Amino acid sequence: MFNRSRGTLRAAVIAAVGISTIGLASTSAWAKSDIYFSAGPHDVRVGKLIHLTGNGDDDNSTYNRFCIQERSGHGSWRTLRCSHGDYNGGGGINMSIRAQHRGVVQFRGALVEGSSPKDKHPKVRLVSRTFSIDVR
Repeated sequence: MFNRSRGTLRAAVIAAVGISTIGLASTSAWAKSDIYFSAGPHDVRVGKLIHLTGNGDDDNSTYNRFCIQERSGHGSWRTLRCSHGDYNGGGGINMSIRAQHRGVVQFRGALVEGSSPKDKHPKVRLVSRTFSIDVR
């Protein structure tokens, strides 16, 4: 009876290890994306500097760039600057711009991917949260 219980325990341990190995192998196949972006201060006078910083990367096999985008009002997003980018990378940007008009200006970081550095139609892979800056 003792040997039967030991054999059952051994089979249960081997099955648990096998199932966890399959679970780890299946989760490691997913591409991992990461993005960080911040903008400040939250309110600023016309002519003062707004500081923008961020980075992003992705471990997929495409050409990735990190870009900072701006939007005034309800218009479309306009790209201010992009990193040089890399395959399996992305890059980072640290920049400042002057507030030129009164009103609310929004900024966000975007990780864009293309098939090569010269890709004319890159796709937005991931975006950060939006920061609203009140220009007085």
